[in-house]
Amino acid sequence: MNIGVLGTGIIASALVNGFCTAENKTEIHFYLSPRNAEKAAALKAAYPDMITVCGSNQEVVDSSEMVFLCLIPRMAEEILKDVKFRPEQKILSIMSDHSIENVQAMTGKVEKIWRMVPLPFAAMHVGPIAYFPEDEEIDRLFAPLGNLIAVGKESELSVISGLTGLMSAYYMLVHETVEFGMRQGLSRRTSTDYMTAFYEALDIKARAFDGADLKELAYEMTPGGLNEMALKSILKADGYTPWTDALQKVMDRLNKK
Repeated sequence: MNIGVLGTGIIASALVNGFCTAENKTEIHFYLSPRNAEKAAALKAAYPDMITVCGSNQEVVDSSEMVFLCLIPRMAEEILKDVKFRPEQKILSIMSDHSIENVQAMTGKVEKIWRMVPLPFAAMHVGPIAYFPEDEEIDRLFAPLGNLIAVGKESELSVISGLTGLMSAYYMLVHETVEFGMRQGLSRRTSTDYMTAFYEALDIKARAFDGADLKELAYEMTPGGLNEMALKSILKADGYTPWTDALQKVMDRLNKK
């Protein structure tokens, strides 16, 4: 399959890297837009037999059966107004601020449009990949890149997109706890190795939890112990409200409030 990629940013690069390094590679050739020349050139150098860097966005579309729209949402309309798509083409949009209806208005009538929320981890073949509408072709194509989650309504993708807004905040939490460990005398390597493995184990346990509410895990602790002490301190400071407030601001932007 010939796949065009309009926009070669972080997510687009992650997807291409994921496809090109998958154990069970499908017959895919990528046609990349020239906009981010440095990233496009790096991908071409890494996978010369699977990548062509095109001279224009129209060349990308003309060379492809399926097109990944990986554009910065606010720039999409300006970029796409000069690009002509064929009726038999398929489009997969990862633009968080644009609905399928909006994408169709910018591209014209095509055979199929999907909307997806991939993450940088796709390059490592792990993590969730949410999309709409459900389709066996997408399930097969993206299976090597992570855990496919087909949502029942397009509006659910906006919620998922909002939740992904916590990635940077989460990494900062990891950073701060690693730095705290270092201030207590741990080396950077020891503190980083321990805390990243610690958070990974917490996530694995949460995923395996079959209870009704993950809150139960928070209270699975020794009365009067260290975890109770830390939790009470954070709750007293209302330490979780800033996280949900941040999510609400992200959702308001996605919902254009």
